[in-house]
Amino acid sequence: MPPSLLTTYWDQLYAQRTPEQSSWYQPYPTVSLSLFAETGLPFDAPIVDVGSGLSPFLNELLAQGYFNLIATDCSATALDQHCRALPSAQAERVLWVVDDVTASEHLPLLDPVLLWHDRGLLHTLRSPAQIATYCRLLHHMVDAHGWVLLAVRAPTAAPVSTPDAGLLVQPYTTAEIAALLGPSYTLHTAREETHQPPQGALQPYTHVLFRRNDTRREGKW
Repeated sequence: MPPSLLTTYWDQLYAQRTPEQSSWYQPYPTVSLSLFAETGLPFDAPIVDVGSGLSPFLNELLAQGYFNLIATDCSATALDQHCRALPSAQAERVLWVVDDVTASEHLPLLDPVLLWHDRGLLHTLRSPAQIATYCRLLHHMVDAHGWVLLAVRAPTAAPVSTPDAGLLVQPYTTAEIAALLGPSYTLHTAREETHQPPQGALQPYTHVLFRRNDTRREGKW
């Protein structure tokens, strides 16, 4: 789906549904927060939440006291809803960036981050070009010794029959994610989770936490 159509699709979806009606809805991100705690990042660490939408993960980081946060999504509607739902003092601690990671314009201009968090965006990318662009942006943004925390649909014996937000998903094993990120990243923790959506069948997820070695971005975007 071209970026312009994808943006329209997500804007309409967020305008028409409440979070509780979405297949990815999760009231409390237990596994993501558990893995995040293993990073030991200080409160001023720069953190980007990719495909943030109405992310409860971001809400919990704000509640813990983190303040150098970036929420990015291709849907301006989603980010506007999220910003308005927060107390103003918390919303001001977040940089809200409308951008598409498969055709990014704004994120590459930002300073490096120490954590890249993505729950459920990577596995919606189906074309090799989209995936390559996503990985290039990740490599550009994550600083040396930074962390990558991903949650993706896990493979099952049967084909994936329940898409996310009406989009087909690409399941990943931990080994496949490691191969995607490449040798600059070392697996720290992997954990499986069974997600119960508001409607429909259970969804197996793989959560992985990787740490980057001492490599850094080279040159301009």
